[in-house]
Amino acid sequence: MIPTFESDRFEPSRETTRSIGKLLFGATGTAFVLGLVTLLPGVDRLLPGTDVSIGALVRAVAALVVAGTLVYTASGLATLVAPTGRGELSRNAASIGYWLSALAAVLISHWGLAPLVAGLFGGLLWVYDTAFLLAALGPLLVIAVRLYASLDPAADVFAEKVSKGGT
Repeated sequence: MIPTFESDRFEPSRETTRSIGKLLFGATGTAFVLGLVTLLPGVDRLLPGTDVSIGALVRAVAALVVAGTLVYTASGLATLVAPTGRGELSRNAASIGYWLSALAAVLISHWGLAPLVAGLFGGLLWVYDTAFLLAALGPLLVIAVRLYASLDPAADVFAEKVSKGGT
Protein backbone atom coordinates (compact mmCIF):
# COMPACT_ATOMS: atom_id res chain seq x y z
CA MET A 1 0.00 0.00 0.00
CA ILE A 2 1.36 3.41 -0.96
CA PRO A 3 0.53 6.04 1.64
CA THR A 4 -1.15 9.31 0.71
CA PHE A 5 -1.19 12.47 2.77
CA GLU A 6 -4.34 14.54 2.75
CA SER A 7 -4.14 16.21 6.16
CA ASP A 8 -2.32 19.45 6.89
CA ARG A 9 0.38 17.78 8.92
CA PHE A 10 1.59 14.24 9.44
CA GLU A 11 3.66 13.29 12.43
CA PRO A 12 4.60 9.63 12.81
CA SER A 13 4.18 8.19 16.28
CA ARG A 14 7.20 7.44 18.40
CA GLU A 15 6.43 3.71 18.25
CA THR A 16 6.21 3.70 14.43
CA THR A 17 9.46 5.61 14.13
CA ARG A 18 11.13 3.32 16.68
CA SER A 19 9.98 0.16 14.88
CA ILE A 20 11.22 1.37 11.51
CA GLY A 21 14.50 2.53 13.00
CA LYS A 22 14.99 -0.80 14.78
CA LEU A 23 14.42 -2.74 11.56
CA LEU A 24 16.80 -0.52 9.59
CA PHE A 25 19.48 -0.69 12.27
CA GLY A 26 19.06 -4.48 12.30
CA ALA A 27 19.47 -4.62 8.52
CA THR A 28 22.58 -2.44 8.74
CA GLY A 29 23.96 -4.68 11.49
CA THR A 30 23.28 -7.75 9.36
CA ALA A 31 25.20 -6.22 6.47
CA PHE A 32 28.09 -5.34 8.80
CA VAL A 33 28.25 -8.86 10.23
CA LEU A 34 28.14 -10.23 6.68
CA GLY A 35 31.23 -8.19 5.88
CA LEU A 36 32.99 -9.64 8.90
CA VAL A 37 31.91 -13.20 8.05
CA THR A 38 33.47 -12.90 4.59
CA LEU A 39 36.83 -12.27 6.29
CA LEU A 40 36.76 -15.54 8.25
CA PRO A 41 39.13 -18.31 7.20
CA GLY A 42 37.53 -21.09 5.17
CA VAL A 43 34.56 -19.06 3.98
CA ASP A 44 35.83 -19.30 0.43
CA ARG A 45 35.72 -23.12 0.53
CA LEU A 46 33.19 -24.81 -1.72
CA LEU A 47 30.29 -26.78 -0.32
CA PRO A 48 30.74 -30.48 -1.14
CA GLY A 49 29.32 -31.43 -4.53
CA THR A 50 28.65 -27.86 -5.65
CA ASP A 51 30.42 -24.82 -7.03
CA VAL A 52 28.98 -22.69 -4.22
CA SER A 53 31.13 -21.34 -1.41
CA ILE A 54 30.06 -20.96 2.19
CA GLY A 55 30.54 -17.22 1.79
CA ALA A 56 28.16 -17.12 -1.19
CA LEU A 57 25.50 -18.90 0.84
CA VAL A 58 25.92 -16.55 3.81
CA ARG A 59 25.86 -13.54 1.47
CA ALA A 60 22.63 -14.73 -0.15
CA VAL A 61 20.87 -15.23 3.18
CA ALA A 62 22.02 -11.85 4.52
CA ALA A 63 20.98 -10.07 1.31
CA LEU A 64 17.52 -11.62 1.50
CA VAL A 65 17.18 -10.53 5.14
CA VAL A 66 18.15 -6.95 4.27
CA ALA A 67 15.93 -6.87 1.16
CA GLY A 68 13.01 -8.30 3.11
CA THR A 69 13.46 -5.65 5.77
CA LEU A 70 13.45 -2.91 3.13
CA VAL A 71 10.25 -4.23 1.57
CA TYR A 72 8.61 -4.63 4.97
CA THR A 73 9.44 -1.07 6.02
CA ALA A 74 8.84 0.63 2.64
CA SER A 75 5.49 2.20 3.54
CA GLY A 76 6.79 3.32 6.93
CA LEU A 77 9.86 4.84 5.31
CA ALA A 78 7.61 6.70 2.89
CA THR A 79 5.76 8.32 5.79
CA LEU A 80 9.03 9.38 7.41
CA VAL A 81 10.50 10.75 4.17
CA ALA A 82 7.42 12.74 3.19
CA PRO A 83 7.48 16.43 4.03
CA THR A 84 5.01 17.60 6.65
CA GLY A 85 3.06 19.65 4.10
CA ARG A 86 0.29 18.45 1.89
CA GLY A 87 -0.27 18.45 -1.81
CA GLU A 88 1.30 16.97 -4.87
CA LEU A 89 4.91 17.48 -3.77
CA SER A 90 4.34 15.60 -0.50
CA ARG A 91 2.60 12.72 -2.24
CA ASN A 92 5.41 12.48 -4.79
CA ALA A 93 8.09 12.55 -2.08
CA ALA A 94 6.34 9.76 -0.18
CA SER A 95 5.98 7.69 -3.34
CA ILE A 96 9.63 8.21 -4.29
CA GLY A 97 10.69 7.08 -0.79
CA TYR A 98 8.53 3.98 -1.08
CA TRP A 99 9.78 3.00 -4.53
CA LEU A 100 13.42 3.77 -3.69
CA SER A 101 13.08 1.25 -0.90
CA ALA A 102 11.64 -1.32 -3.31
CA LEU A 103 14.38 -0.65 -5.87
CA ALA A 104 17.07 -0.98 -3.20
CA ALA A 105 15.57 -4.35 -2.18
CA VAL A 106 15.73 -5.60 -5.78
CA LEU A 107 19.33 -4.43 -6.24
CA ILE A 108 20.50 -5.85 -2.91
CA SER A 109 18.83 -9.18 -3.72
CA HIS A 110 20.57 -9.28 -7.10
CA TRP A 111 23.95 -8.50 -5.54
CA GLY A 112 23.53 -11.02 -2.73
CA LEU A 113 22.21 -13.92 -4.77
CA ALA A 114 24.59 -13.54 -7.75
CA PRO A 115 27.46 -15.72 -6.42
CA LEU A 116 25.04 -18.44 -5.35
CA VAL A 117 23.24 -18.46 -8.71
CA ALA A 118 26.55 -18.36 -10.59
CA GLY A 119 27.75 -21.41 -8.67
CA LEU A 120 24.57 -23.37 -9.27
CA PHE A 121 23.48 -22.31 -12.76
CA GLY A 122 26.67 -20.82 -14.29
CA GLY A 123 25.58 -20.89 -17.95
CA LEU A 124 22.15 -19.38 -17.25
CA LEU A 125 23.39 -16.29 -15.47
CA TRP A 126 21.98 -14.10 -18.25
CA VAL A 127 18.44 -15.27 -17.34
CA TYR A 128 19.08 -14.27 -13.73
CA ASP A 129 20.33 -10.84 -14.77
CA THR A 130 17.40 -10.33 -17.15
CA ALA A 131 14.87 -11.26 -14.45
CA PHE A 132 16.33 -8.75 -12.01
CA LEU A 133 16.61 -6.11 -14.73
CA LEU A 134 12.89 -6.47 -15.42
CA ALA A 135 12.09 -6.41 -11.70
CA ALA A 136 14.11 -3.20 -11.24
CA LEU A 137 12.56 -1.38 -14.22
CA GLY A 138 9.14 -1.04 -12.56
CA PRO A 139 10.28 0.86 -9.46
CA LEU A 140 12.75 2.88 -11.56
CA LEU A 141 9.99 3.94 -13.94
CA VAL A 142 7.72 5.01 -11.07
CA ILE A 143 10.57 7.02 -9.52
CA ALA A 144 11.26 8.76 -12.85
CA VAL A 145 7.58 9.61 -13.35
CA ARG A 146 7.24 10.94 -9.80
CA LEU A 147 10.40 13.05 -10.18
CA TYR A 148 9.05 14.50 -13.42
CA ALA A 149 5.68 15.21 -11.79
CA SER A 150 7.50 17.01 -8.97
CA LEU A 151 9.32 19.48 -11.21
CA ASP A 152 6.63 22.19 -11.30
CA PRO A 153 5.60 21.95 -7.61
CA ALA A 154 9.26 21.91 -6.52
CA ALA A 155 10.06 24.90 -8.73
CA ASP A 156 7.08 26.77 -7.24
CA VAL A 157 8.22 26.06 -3.67
CA PHE A 158 11.80 27.01 -4.56
CA ALA A 159 10.73 30.28 -6.17
CA GLU A 160 8.50 31.13 -3.23
CA LYS A 161 11.24 30.47 -0.69
CA VAL A 162 13.95 32.31 -2.60
CA SER A 163 11.83 35.33 -3.47
CA LYS A 164 10.27 35.36 0.01
CA GLY A 165 6.75 35.10 -1.42
CA GLY A 166 7.15 38.01 -3.85
CA THR A 167 5.91 37.97 -7.41
